[in-house]
Parts: sequence; structure tokens; C-alpha cells
Amino acid sequence: MPTPQNFKNCNELTQLPYFEMNPAGKPVLAVDDAPPIVDFHTHLGSYYFLSRPIDLFQHTETVDHCFRHDELPIDLSLYSGVNLRNTRRNGTFSDHAHTILTNKGSNATYTIPNLIEEMDRMGVEKSIVLAIDMPGGSQNSLHQAKYLQGNPRLIPFCAVNVQSRRWEEDMDRCVAMGARGLKVHPYAQFLPPNHSRMMKLYKRWSKTGLPVLFHTANNGLEPSFLRKLSDMELYEEPLKKFPEIPFIMGHAGMLFYELAVKYAKAHGNTYLEIGGQPPQNIRHMIEILGNDKILFGTDWPFYPLILPLAKVLVATETDRESRDLILSGNAFRLIEQYNLCGNMPMGQAV
Repeated sequence: MPTPQNFKNCNELTQLPYFEMNPAGKPVLAVDDAPPIVDFHTHLGSYYFLSRPIDLFQHTETVDHCFRHDELPIDLSLYSGVNLRNTRRNGTFSDHAHTILTNKGSNATYTIPNLIEEMDRMGVEKSIVLAIDMPGGSQNSLHQAKYLQGNPRLIPFCAVNVQSRRWEEDMDRCVAMGARGLKVHPYAQFLPPNHSRMMKLYKRWSKTGLPVLFHTANNGLEPSFLRKLSDMELYEEPLKKFPEIPFIMGHAGMLFYELAVKYAKAHGNTYLEIGGQPPQNIRHMIEILGNDKILFGTDWPFYPLILPLAKVLVATETDRESRDLILSGNAFRLIEQYNLCGNMPMGQAV
């Protein structure tokens, strides 16, 4: 029988054989032989411009994901960003606007204990936490690195404002505070990934021996004037010029995943993080690229962990080897190869 594609909300995903509801009425992973999962794409609450820093140690009763887990209908065949655009585009803009003005509201629920609680329910052992900073308007990288120091399960990646005169000092400070990778987000930095300033950043970053994770492409949620900054054609130049850097293409090119697959196949230093990709796209990636360069990610708190996890489980229903590598093995290999945990305890690699 074909797997159903449409659900009333994320809680209804427990109709799939991979999940069940716990006594508190929250979904939990119910795959007995699932590997220890690594989520290569999460965020914590951010603050910009007029807002004040968020208390990232605060626990709240609920998490107000941008994709409201108990409200919005799901079509598993869609890229998650398209599903969100179709159901709550204006609400997503409102969530982002609040981060500029206040540290309250939805953004205040994107905290460390809330992320860990959801990780525990979904069988996630470790998560990569990606900071996002805007030129002159935030210090999220340093703020989050401070909160994450010594945390054995959350691995911080920093952002660097290359338009600052002190960007090299800022980068060194982030690494000294524990950042184990670099997040490049063209929308937030107002620069395309192949801009000359970004190329200088990659050259300087290459000395760290640590990976770079790109936000790639667009899905229609973004303001139109920003979309051109992340066109897929703009990413190949750094992939070619810096073969010593491991590059991870976040979202696997969104709607342009076939070009992301092409880049990953052509460049040995390039991996795909597939957060939000629907099952049919994931299967196509495995068919063309193989299963050893694909990483699981969720983009939490934009989406509840259960939504992207369900897509991977559906895609790999008859392919246990790919499931284990995508959810766990490939990520643990990179964590060990590039010492992403530093001196923190590591899980058992698959």
C-alpha cells in the first residue's frame, strides 16, 4: 500500500509506522533499530538590531515552530519551504520581524532545553547549531557559542560579517570559543557566495581545517530582491577554488536539488544536507549520487524534527543502508574526520 502523502498536521504523522504518541501527547520516534541520529541543520533563537539577547537556557512548555506543528496541513511530496509558503507565509514574516524588535514571542522558545527535549523524543544524539548574523545588527555567533560551550550534544557553527573591519578577529574569537564550522547565508550577509569578500573569507577560513555550510537557493518564502543572492550557479566557484574545504550545501539546493547533486558528484569536497527535501527527491539523490555524501538536517525551529525525519524514513523504507548512513553514519564520519566535537564525548559511529 502506498505511503499517504497528506496529513492534517505534524501530530498526524504518528499514523506512519515510525512514530507514536507519548503519554504527554507528543510524538516520539518508534523505530527500535534506528541509529543515533545527527541533525546537521538547526538554529537557536536569534536577536537583531533593537532586540535584546535571548536567554537560551530557558525552558518553555511549547515551541512555536514557524511551521506550526499542530495547525498546518502537510504534503510530504512538497519541499518543506513550499509547504510553509503555501500555508503560513505571512506568519513566517511576522516571526522574523519580531526578532528585530523584541526577544519575546516565538523566538524566545527556540532555546537549548527545548531543542534537547525534541531531540530526545526523535532519537537525535547530536545537532549542528548554525548561527545567523546580519551586518552590524547582531552578535548571535558569540552569544550562542558562549551558551554552547561544553555541551556534548550541540556543535556550534558561526557566521562572520565580512563587511566589518574586524572580521578576521571576530572569526578567530568564534573559533576560540568553540565554533567548529562556518555558516554562510547570502540573505543575512547581503552578499552572494562567490563575492570577492566571501572568497577572502573562505581563504582565511581554510586555515582552520573546518567545514563550511551554505544556505542554498530559494523557495519563494524570501523577498524577491534577496533570491538572486543565492542562485545555485553562484556556489560552484568556491567549491572549485577551495578543494581543501569541506562544503555542505544546506537544503540541498531546495527546488534546484538536481544542480546541487551535480555539484556534489563533481566535487569531492561537497556534501548535501537534505533538510526539507521530499522522499522522491531523496531517492533520486541516492540513485545519482550514492548514499555516502548525504546528511540529514531539519532546519529546526523552522520545522518540527518529525517532519523532515518522516521524509527520510519514507524515502529509505526499503534501503536500510542508506537510512543509516544519511541519518547517522555520514555525519559521524565528518564529525570524527574534522574533530567537530573537539574534546567533547562522541557517539558511536555507524
